Amino acid sequence: MKSTESILLNEFEEYYLNENDRITPLVYLPYTNRINIFIGANNSGKSKFMRKLMSAKNFKILNEGVLNTYNLVITKYNGGRSKLRVSELTKRNDLENQIRILNNSGVDFDLARHGKLITVRENIKPCYIPVLRTAHSLFQQFEARNFKKIEDDILQHTLRKNYNLSSDIDVFTGVHLYNEILDARNSKKETRSRFETFEKFISQYFFDGKAIEIIAEFNKGANRKGDNTNEIISIHIEGEKHSRDLYHLGDGIQALILLMYKIFMADENTYIFIDEPEINLHPGMQRLFLEQITSNSYLTDKNLTYFISTHSNHFLDLTLEEDNISIYSFYANVDRDGDKMLIIKNANTGDNSILKNIGVNNSSVFMANCSVWVEGISDRLYIRAFLKAYCDFINESFPKEDIDFAFFEYAGSNLDHYFFDNDIEEGEEDEIIADIKAMSLSNRIFLLADSDNVEEDSAKGRRLAKIESVRSENFIPKIIRAYREVENLLPNEVWDEILIELCNKKLVAGNKDDIEEKIKEALQEINSDNYKDKYIGEFLNDMREKMGVISEKHILNKSEYKTKEDGTWGTLVNKRALSEAFAKKEFSWDILKKSQMIEELTVEIYSFIKRKKAI
Repeated sequence: MKSTESILLNEFEEYYLNENDRITPLVYLPYTNRINIFIGANNSGKSKFMRKLMSAKNFKILNEGVLNTYNLVITKYNGGRSKLRVSELTKRNDLENQIRILNNSGVDFDLARHGKLITVRENIKPCYIPVLRTAHSLFQQFEARNFKKIEDDILQHTLRKNYNLSSDIDVFTGVHLYNEILDARNSKKETRSRFETFEKFISQYFFDGKAIEIIAEFNKGANRKGDNTNEIISIHIEGEKHSRDLYHLGDGIQALILLMYKIFMADENTYIFIDEPEINLHPGMQRLFLEQITSNSYLTDKNLTYFISTHSNHFLDLTLEEDNISIYSFYANVDRDGDKMLIIKNANTGDNSILKNIGVNNSSVFMANCSVWVEGISDRLYIRAFLKAYCDFINESFPKEDIDFAFFEYAGSNLDHYFFDNDIEEGEEDEIIADIKAMSLSNRIFLLADSDNVEEDSAKGRRLAKIESVRSENFIPKIIRAYREVENLLPNEVWDEILIELCNKKLVAGNKDDIEEKIKEALQEINSDNYKDKYIGEFLNDMREKMGVISEKHILNKSEYKTKEDGTWGTLVNKRALSEAFAKKEFSWDILKKSQMIEELTVEIYSFIKRKKAI
């Protein structure tokens, strides 16, 4: 669900929301969310913007919904001549005068009834985790084998000097991590409880659930490994004789510990600013980081707000499945006068221009052990749900995404061109086939494609046969020939649960039980498997007619599926919305395997992921 909150700003010189507007500098950050991701190439201004944002003492939060309601009212009564713009709100923070004028003209507008237009969040105390960070204490060598710990946080001092950061900003570089842990373990109960929750997180994801203790200890036996440093951060693991020093753990674990420590220890309602959290994090650990801040109930209950600058396309990739994230693309332009303009674009998920801005290419998925190529986000959500249900059924853990395997969406790429463009030349076919063969040398590929019931002697039919001809141990093309598209795989038992998502929302609100019963009755006469080679719209239209009407309105929305010029039915209009609803239901394998094709496909993909690379 799109956020309605925007942050009003004093003018941010150099920054613009519209590259064609060179007159009005940025006056607000539109549609902020609980997690806000700033992404762009180097020198695009994202880190500079974040540091300026964190320096604000207060945040003025604009409710865009209330603003729209107000503007609808005044547009109705005076033709929009007094329409209020966000730029005006940065100079005047209330509407009392305008509402008084409006009411004097006979319009009854009660702002309180619609909610507060502007909320001021005072005394913002941000926590900043900069790029300049380390999980190690710092030391200075003053003799051949003697070292002295540097007590001052010189990284923090450097940042405060270079960027003129206020003392109100909590800058966490990790240099004093030893002292922070020592204080946490010896603090009041609330702080100790936060630290213990953090330890449980580390235990679960890095030490197979074994009980651990993270200790800031003093080694009385001096001359530890040739130096005389005595302060050590170590991890005691249940069942192990010797503890492990933090600096002996992998760089990725250290990096994640550093990030997550401050987040777990943060006070409620803290604003957390992080520069490039992906540093030293494998894509799988990037996924773990984002999953924690979006879904960990302990963290979400604290109502933290995040502003994150990143170059990582994996962060973008993961946001496709979240509705509490806003993405802002940053890029630099030079105007006609030679002045640099920094453009901020509030981006929608699926905006490929963002990926171009950060130089992403298809090879990003090759960091995983293998890749599963699907047409788009909806196929990805279905396949992931199939795999999770199957893993639960066989009592195996779900393979680690971005480590054991990665999804690659080929829609919009050359492969999409290969499958769907009728005008593709034969030379291009050969070039794409050669590329796939080359890719499979360094990455195992499972390619899933719909056949759309094309004839074997058609252009697409011949191309599908050609791509199947290069099958190898490292490249498995799976062309689903008996079914038109992935939605056709779903059995009646699934439609019984998700079809209500395509029904008239107003009718559902007052007649949910009745509509659910009508869906069941219609499915007793209509079998989705009989439509496997047809567009899903034909199945939905037959269901619409069978389910009938309430209050003279059809229960199932005709707008949910496409109607062709010849009067026949096409595919879903919003495939992603239905796939998201399906994923949230978490269907059991007992239900999913009622579709023989789902069972066959899932087992084949799971076996492919678990199989080692061919030699």
